[in-house]
Amino acid sequence: MPIVSDDSAASLPQISAVLEGYLRREELAQQFGLSIRTIDRWEALRQGPPRITVGRTILYNIDSVREWLSAIERRPRSTPKKRGQARI
Repeated sequence: MPIVSDDSAASLPQISAVLEGYLRREELAQQFGLSIRTIDRWEALRQGPPRITVGRTILYNIDSVREWLSAIERRPRSTPKKRGQARI
């Protein structure tokens, strides 16, 4: 097991490793091509993906976001036939 010194530069890679697999609110908005306000609105309306709050930092688990996307996925409907249209 590697020994970590108290040097803050040495601890930075470990901090990012802890947050691996999570997106910040800004990153989620960028991934979807939306504004941060839209992400905030989703949260207020309880419509968006689940989130984690650590202090004032809002994080989204990437796997949870993918599950949420799968849950809201819709299949395209076939177009209804017009009356009197011949069947082939």
